[in-house]
Amino acid sequence: MNHFYKTTYIIIFTLFLALPGLCVAQGFLEKKISINAKNKPVSQVLKSIEAQGGFYFSYNSDIIGRDSLVTITLADKTVKEALDMLFGNAYEYNETGKYVIIQRASGQYWYASGYVVDGVTGEKVVNASVYEKQQLVSTLTNEQGYFRLKLKGKLQALTLYISRHLYFDTAVTVRSSNIQEISIGILPKPVELDSFVVRNNEVEKSWFSKLFLSSRQRVQSINLGQYFVNKPYQGSILPGIGTHGRMSAQVVNKFSFNLIGGYTAGVKGFEIGGVFNIVKHDVHYAQLAGAANIAGGDVNGVQIAGLYNQVLEASKGWQFAGLCNFVNDSLSGLQVAGVYNHIWGGTKGAQLSGVANFSKENVEGLQIAGVANYAGGEADGVQVAGVSNYANDDVDGVQVSGVSNFAGGKLSGTQVSGVVNYTHNLEGVQIGLVNVADTSSGIGIGLINFVWKGYHKLTISTNEVLNVNAALKLGNRRLYNIWFAGLNAGSFQKAYSFGYGWGLEENLSRHFTIDPEVSAQHLYLGNWDHSNLLFKAQINLNYKINKYISLYVGPSFNVYYSDQVTFTDGYKKDVPDNGLFLTHYGNDWCSWVGWNAGITFF
Repeated sequence: MNHFYKTTYIIIFTLFLALPGLCVAQGFLEKKISINAKNKPVSQVLKSIEAQGGFYFSYNSDIIGRDSLVTITLADKTVKEALDMLFGNAYEYNETGKYVIIQRASGQYWYASGYVVDGVTGEKVVNASVYEKQQLVSTLTNEQGYFRLKLKGKLQALTLYISRHLYFDTAVTVRSSNIQEISIGILPKPVELDSFVVRNNEVEKSWFSKLFLSSRQRVQSINLGQYFVNKPYQGSILPGIGTHGRMSAQVVNKFSFNLIGGYTAGVKGFEIGGVFNIVKHDVHYAQLAGAANIAGGDVNGVQIAGLYNQVLEASKGWQFAGLCNFVNDSLSGLQVAGVYNHIWGGTKGAQLSGVANFSKENVEGLQIAGVANYAGGEADGVQVAGVSNYANDDVDGVQVSGVSNFAGGKLSGTQVSGVVNYTHNLEGVQIGLVNVADTSSGIGIGLINFVWKGYHKLTISTNEVLNVNAALKLGNRRLYNIWFAGLNAGSFQKAYSFGYGWGLEENLSRHFTIDPEVSAQHLYLGNWDHSNLLFKAQINLNYKINKYISLYVGPSFNVYYSDQVTFTDGYKKDVPDNGLFLTHYGNDWCSWVGWNAGITFF
C-alpha cells in the first residue's frame, strides 16, 4: 500500500510540473523567422528553424528526405509559412511541449488559421477565443492575433465563432478548399453595454482555481461566458486535456470523470475526480474528489472530498470533507468536516466539525464543534461546543459549552456552560458558574447571577444566632442569589459566619412583598478543624417604605450540624441560644424555629 501511495504521488507531482509547459508551450508555428538557403539539405534548414524558434522538430525520416536539397528564401515569416513552402500541403504540424511534430496530413483533418483584428482600429486582438461549436474545439489568438484551429470534415463548410471580452461575438464560414489564412474583424462593444454583472467567472477568481487553471483557460472562460452546451459525458486528465479539450469549461455533463482533475461548466448527474473537480456553475447531484471540489453556482446534492469543498452560491444537500467546507451563500442540509465549516449566509440544517462552525446569518438547526460555534444572526436550535458558543441575535433553543455561551439578543431557551453565560434579555434559563444578562424575566442558576437592570439589594439583618448580618442579593425577582456574612458581637459569645443562598420575591400589594429564601452557611467558633453548618429556610414579609428602602421580618426553620465538642474561650458554645421547638438528633444534629428582621437598601 505504501508503494501505491508513493507511485501515485510521483505521477501526480510529475504531471503538475508538466502542466505549465502544457499551458504555455503554444505559438511556435506562429513565431517569425528568416531563412536564406540555396541547395541546402532539408535537415540543415530544419535545424536553422529550430534555432530561431527555440524548439525542436520531431518526425519520421521515412516520410521526409533529410538529405534532399532545397532552396528557400524568406524574411520575417512564420514557422508555419516556412514549412508550407518546404513541404506544401502534404503535412500537418502539432505542438507538444518543446516539440513541433511533423506528420503526413490526414485526409479527415484540416486547419483553419488567420488573424483576428479590431474592426475599428485594425490592431491585432490578443486572447480572442476562436471555436467551432459542433466539434467543440477552440483556441486563443496569440500576441500577434494569430490563431490555428484543427478541424474535422474536409468536404463540409464550418462556422467559426470569435468571442472576446468587450467585443461583439462574430461568426465566419470557412471551407477546407479555401485554406489560406483569413483575417477576421471584430467590433468593440460600447462601454455602457457591458455594465451588467455576469455570473460566470467567480470560480476562476478563487485561490483554488488559480492554482490549477492556466491564464489562457481563465481568459477563454471570460470570452465564452454566454456559450454553454449539454453533453452526456466527459473524461479528462487535467483541465483542458480531455474529451472536450479547451472547451470543457463550456460543457454541462451528466457524467464527468477526471483522472486527476477537471474543469467543466456544470454537472447534472455525477462527477468524480482523482484529485479535484472545478465546476463553473451548478452541480446536480453528486461530486466526489480525492482532495477538493469547487462549484461556482448552486449545489443540489452531495459533495465529498478528502480535504476541501467549496460552493460559491447556495448548497442544498450534504458536504463531507476531511478538512473544511465552505458555502458562499446559504446552506439547507448538512456540513461535516474534520476541522472547519463556514457559511457566508444562513444555515437550515446541521454543521458538525472537529474544531469550529461559522454561519454569518441565522442558524436553524444544529451546530456541534469541538471548540466553537458562531451564528451571526439568530440561533434557533442547538449549539454544542467544547469551549464556546456565540449567537449575535436571539437564541430560541439550547447552547451547551464547556466554557462560555453568548446570546446577543433574547434568550428564550437554555444556556448551559462550565463557566459563564451571557444574554441581552433572559426569558429562558441560564445554568453556569456565572450568569449575566442585561434584563431578565427568566431564571439564572449559578454561583453568580448578575442582571444589569435587575435585582440588586443590600440587606442588614439580625436573628437568634448572629446579631449582625450583611447580604448582597443579585438576579431578578423570580430567582436571586444571596451572598452573606455575619457575626455575633460580644465578649463571650463571638461567632463569625459566611454563606450562600437563593430567594425569590412575590408581590402581595403595592407596598408588601413576601420573600421565601433558603441558605447554607458555615459558623466559625474559634476552630477551623470542625464543621459547623447552618441550613435555613425563611419567609420574610417585606414592607417598602420607598423605592430604595424597605423593612422585613419573618420566621425561619433551621437545621444545624456541628462536630465541635471542645470550644474556645470567648466564642459561642450554644447554637442556638434560644428557639422554638428545639429538637436534637443525636450528638451532632438539631433543629428549631427562629426569626430574622432587617432593612433592605436599593
